[in-house]
Amino acid sequence: MSKLYALAALTAAGLSCAVATAATVTATFNSVTPGSDGQFSLDGGANWNNTGPAGLFQWTRTGGDHTGLQGDFMAFCVELTEHIGYGNSYAYTVDTVENAPTILGGMGAAKADQMRELFGRYYTPAFTFSLGGTQAAAMQLCVWEIAHEQTSGLDIAAGSAQFVNNDAAAMALAQSYLSSLDGTGPKDYSIYSLLSPGTQDMIVPGPASLALAAAGLMVAGRRRR
Repeated sequence: MSKLYALAALTAAGLSCAVATAATVTATFNSVTPGSDGQFSLDGGANWNNTGPAGLFQWTRTGGDHTGLQGDFMAFCVELTEHIGYGNSYAYTVDTVENAPTILGGMGAAKADQMRELFGRYYTPAFTFSLGGTQAAAMQLCVWEIAHEQTSGLDIAAGSAQFVNNDAAAMALAQSYLSSLDGTGPKDYSIYSLLSPGTQDMIVPGPASLALAAAGLMVAGRRRR
């Protein structure tokens, strides 16, 4: 059992009413840096739209009642068909990866495990400072493919969700990442989601306290139902 799952289990066992209400984060969207432009199709290649830059989404927290995620932070977009604008402020709720993106009603447990394995294999705390544009675009392409692919397999050039990017090396790297997700990789890097219906949802890596709080929210929601 990974450290994250073990801690989440302990959190659920001692769940208090404090995690029964979703915490909020308000943040200003600054840029996608580094990143590279591309296109996507969600209908097997029949129709294509611009993705805008695929890469690291740079944010500055300005409000909300959650105790974590202070100052500047980075995230990855997990929702292709909703939009955000540079310099604008957005209010999000902190939630689990399973519940993102809202436009699809959440990706579910299996895809969330693939997302955790992606970050467990290829994300480190130094990622933000050392990542080049090719790696940033590759990670973003993987996040989109996992969240939006509705057929079997993870292939950015086939299936219901397909992608092209101006950085050909990013496409090749993304596919190598996706092809390695066989369920045996580490899943103990903390990731969680920022959700807002009508706004692009985000996946944020770490810190662990936020991911655990989101896990508590999911368990609380299940108990209420």
